[in-house]
Amino acid sequence: MSALVAELHRRQRALAWAGWVALGCLLLSLAAMAVDSRQIYGVSVWTKPAKFAASFIPWFWTLAWAWGVLAPAARRGALAGLVLWGTLAAALFEQGWISFRAAAGLPSHFAGDPLGQVMFTLMGIGATVLVALAGLLGLLVLARGDAAQPRPWRLAVGLGLLVAGVLGGVTGFAMGNAGSPLVGGSGMPGFPPFFWSRDGGDLRVAHFLAIHAMQAVPGFWLLTRAGAWPVGLVAMGWTGVSVAALWLAQAGVPLSP
Repeated sequence: MSALVAELHRRQRALAWAGWVALGCLLLSLAAMAVDSRQIYGVSVWTKPAKFAASFIPWFWTLAWAWGVLAPAARRGALAGLVLWGTLAAALFEQGWISFRAAAGLPSHFAGDPLGQVMFTLMGIGATVLVALAGLLGLLVLARGDAAQPRPWRLAVGLGLLVAGVLGGVTGFAMGNAGSPLVGGSGMPGFPPFFWSRDGGDLRVAHFLAIHAMQAVPGFWLLTRAGAWPVGLVAMGWTGVSVAALWLAQAGVPLSP
C-alpha cells in the first residue's frame, strides 16, 4: 500500500494531496453527522458535503494516476496545467460552498433563497468545468500518451476519462434543467449511502455511472490486460448503460433497490 501511495504522489503530487484533503473533509462531515441532528429533505445536513468529499477522493486520485500515462512533455504543457489548476479551483469552490451551506443548515442544491439560487448556478458552472477538464485530460492521454506504456492501457485511461467528462456533463445538465434530481415518486430518500429514490426516477444514478467510467474502463484493462478492441467495446457498453439509466430515470423508473 505504501508503494501505491508513493507512486500516486510521484505521478501528480498536488492531485494526490487533494485526495487526502477530500478524505479529511469526508471524516469531518461524518463526525458532524454524529453530533448535529439537523436535516434537509429527510437526511442529515452533512450528507451532501460527505457525498461530495467521498466522490472527490477517487476523482483526484484517478486523475493523478492518469497523469502518469501522459508523455513526460505533455505533463508539463499548458493544457495539463489548465486541467490541474482548473480542477483544484473548481473542486475547492464546490466543496467549500456545500460545506458552508450545511453548516448554516441550508440546502446547497436547488435552494429557494436568492443567494442560494445564484450560487447553485455557479456550482453548475463549476461542475461543468470539472467534467470538461476530465474529458480534456482523456483527450490528452489519447493524443499524447506515453508511448512506452501499452496502447490498450492508454486507450482505456483516455476513453474512461472522455466518457466520464462527456456523460458527466450530459447527466449533470439533465439534473439542472429538470430542477430536481427526482422524477416522480414520493421524494422520500432511499437507503444510505446514496439515498437514491426507491419509488421514482433518480437522475443521480445515471450521473454516478457516467462519472465512474474513468475507473471502470481502466479497471477492465487492469483485470484482463485485453487488447484495444475489447477496451473500446467496454467504453461503448458503459456509455450505453449510462444513457439507458438516464432515459429510465427521466421516464420515472426507479433504479435503486
